[in-house]
Amino acid sequence: MDPEPRTTIAVRPASALAARPRLFAALEAAFPVAFRPWEPDGPEPGAILAFVADPGDCAPDVIGRRRVPTLVVADSAAGDGAQEAVTFAGTAPVDRRLRGVAVADRLLAGAAIVPGAADEVLARAASGVAWTRSPGDAPLHRVRSVLPELEPGDVLVALLWRRTVATVALVHFLRALTRDAAGWQAPPLRAAFVFDDPNLRWRSYGYLNYEHVLAHADAHNYHASMAMIPLDARLPHRATAELFRRRRDRLSLNVHGNDHVKRELLRPRTPESALALAGQAIRRVARFERRSGVPVDRVMMPPHGMCSKEIAHALGAVGFDALCTIHPQPWTSTLPSHPPLAAWQPAGFVFGCPVILRLHLHADPGLIALRAFLDQPIVLYAHHEDMAGGLEPLAEAARLVNGLGDVTWGPVGELALANVGQRLAGHRLIVRPFARRVRVDVPAGAAELVVEAPGEDGAEPALTGWSAAGGAPQAFGAAATVTVPGPQVLRLHGRDDVDPASVAAPGWSPWPLARRVATEARDRALPVRAALAR
Repeated sequence: MDPEPRTTIAVRPASALAARPRLFAALEAAFPVAFRPWEPDGPEPGAILAFVADPGDCAPDVIGRRRVPTLVVADSAAGDGAQEAVTFAGTAPVDRRLRGVAVADRLLAGAAIVPGAADEVLARAASGVAWTRSPGDAPLHRVRSVLPELEPGDVLVALLWRRTVATVALVHFLRALTRDAAGWQAPPLRAAFVFDDPNLRWRSYGYLNYEHVLAHADAHNYHASMAMIPLDARLPHRATAELFRRRRDRLSLNVHGNDHVKRELLRPRTPESALALAGQAIRRVARFERRSGVPVDRVMMPPHGMCSKEIAHALGAVGFDALCTIHPQPWTSTLPSHPPLAAWQPAGFVFGCPVILRLHLHADPGLIALRAFLDQPIVLYAHHEDMAGGLEPLAEAARLVNGLGDVTWGPVGELALANVGQRLAGHRLIVRPFARRVRVDVPAGAAELVVEAPGEDGAEPALTGWSAAGGAPQAFGAAATVTVPGPQVLRLHGRDDVDPASVAAPGWSPWPLARRVATEARDRALPVRAALAR
């Protein structure tokens, strides 16, 4: 495979590079860059990253004589001020997804950046200017924020949450440096709302009337996906099924557990029990599709946002395109210490299954914008009870997401299909997948197609290769001949993939159905009880 071109960045002083080995290793994994110590008489780098005591002081003896783009940040020895709100500028060159967004951060105490006459102020706080950029072919960025080494056990995304302004400025700087040389086309901005638990046995579920949701989605431009429990995948209401078939642009279904009993997807601890559960979930929704004609996206929304390692592996093996969870390693609620790009990319692979992150509908707007800034799909989840006062929370969240840029709303399965990066290197199209199935647009000039092996979090790689529709399996990294340009769906293969029809079902118990009947009756009665109470 053609090596990806890397931009050389000199770090000044050289001691700053030596003091941050974990940070710079993670950045080199995330971007096509190579960091080296700054040398006064060394070769001209592609850019300079300067660590100084006061980013407001940019005299030549502090940062050197510049002929290349330069980013100046505070050294970690500099002191922090109190936490305050920092607002990014509402215009270019700030990334469209962050314009006008406010985040909380600690800026350098006792320092000030005084913008020059031609400087653009890219972020500002009550205590003063936080980030400036001088225009030109060799722009100078100055950031009144500290960029420290990653703490032991930290992954790169932890720096974004703890040192937001410095990290955003750094990512902005690195993307601008490498965009043309590397040529990567990132996944588009895309979003969906997800409601856990509803089914299609009637025109409504709890506080969700599907026709009202559809009209509201048309009026406010969003998509609502219902995470249906496979146990409920029977006896659909004919008119409701027709509504979902006809308006898949606004309404869709995905998968929510299997029986939805307590700790259902966290409980299986053996590969056999996990495979039995995942295989039954697939068979149930496939049967529902045949009977109703309503497609169900093969994206698993685990109850309570968590599942075991064994379940993650089994979901990929039986044909799920992705998991959608709250945490990057969904068996734990703590941020992982590895791999370094956990929760940084559009999705991470755990035991052969992609994990797309989701947030609650009422999540902090700055957090939602930062997820979009990282090219991650925006999946905001809720329950029908969250709409007890009406659908205005959806309108408010839709305004927020639509304000981030040209967003494509759609079913979560479509979000997963679009979760792919690609770049054209001469006549070769290189693909970086972030789901088990991805859709790529092969340009007319591409003669070969190469799919990179996804970085996996597991003892050994669970994925073995890929194939195009109807094509023979291919190895990761090997060039395949392009026969027809245009959109193509690629599927990743794993060493343990199985036909879900061949997997034995879990042992039968009356408890899941009895529990589900009771909880569904409770959910459907809630609006009636609330109306009677008024």
